[in-house]
Amino acid sequence: MFCPECEAEYVEGVHGCPDCRVPLVPELPPPPQLEYVEYVTVLKTGNPIVLAMVKSILTSAEIRHYVKGEVLQELFRVGTAEIQVGRDDEPEARNLLREFKLGTGGTG
Repeated sequence: MFCPECEAEYVEGVHGCPDCRVPLVPELPPPPQLEYVEYVTVLKTGNPIVLAMVKSILTSAEIRHYVKGEVLQELFRVGTAEIQVGRDDEPEARNLLREFKLGTGGTG
């Protein structure tokens, strides 16, 4: 028997994980398959307000995105952040940014 939370193995007769307080299962589910995603830049900005807006727009549209250089922007307000989306989501992301007149400068 296994805990589905912490994945600890228990002997027969134990029905719940004492640490996680969840019922045990006979076997653990298989680990999730890793998915390769090719990211492309849809916008470059040094403006933290634009960055926050674009992240919000993409999140609302359920478009998976990554912000390259975001840490430097947040900590030091220097440099340019690149908003990247998966290649399959690029057309939709660029259309959304055009609708909000945020431009779509960047490489792609």
